[in-house]
Amino acid sequence: MNGNQTGAPMSNEGKPDFADTLLFIVLKYKNALIGALIAIVLAGGGAFFWVRNQQERETVASLELSRVAPYLDQGMYAVAINGEGKTPGLKKIADEYSGTPSGNMASLLLANAYYATGNLDSALKAYQAVNIGNKDLAASALAGAGACFLEKNQFAEAGKSFHDASEKAESTALKALYLAKEANSYRQSNQLAKAAELYRNIIDKYPVSQGAAISQQSLLQISGKL
Repeated sequence: MNGNQTGAPMSNEGKPDFADTLLFIVLKYKNALIGALIAIVLAGGGAFFWVRNQQERETVASLELSRVAPYLDQGMYAVAINGEGKTPGLKKIADEYSGTPSGNMASLLLANAYYATGNLDSALKAYQAVNIGNKDLAASALAGAGACFLEKNQFAEAGKSFHDASEKAESTALKALYLAKEANSYRQSNQLAKAAELYRNIIDKYPVSQGAAISQQSLLQISGKL
């Protein structure tokens, strides 16, 4: 697919909506802790010390992440990424506490912060490095990578990333939204018939979703060119 091709003009539909990307930002850690307790019973003392260490790391990571959150809320992305004074940034939290829930969350927020500043190469690398158990959050990382590819006019890669995001997501709202973004990738590469087919499928399968609303609007915009 030609990365320099352009199809029907679009607005900003391809850019990820950060409200959607972070829709499931509040993780439930209770199941992880229950699993840790079972591991203690089954595996004995060695597991106890490992689990306790992981819990201590998570406690610190969670505290550090809470200190960075205000910078993200205020759009101070450079400070959020690199930290300020004694407050570590997302980059350091993600590196030092990798494998903990808050460390993994920091890696996703780091990618989003890079994307928000227009640093697409760093954002793409960070999105691709995200390793997170929650399927909707993992899907948002795939969608973030898709958004980076889309802005770099790498439409085939964008479409695949959005498709993978839809497959990974558990939320039907997110599934529909990411499929609509996949269709937008086809549209921007001038594959209008392929885009239209996917738009129609989204409307049929997810009729009351945001993805369906986007699809209906997009179909109207390209209807005279099919």
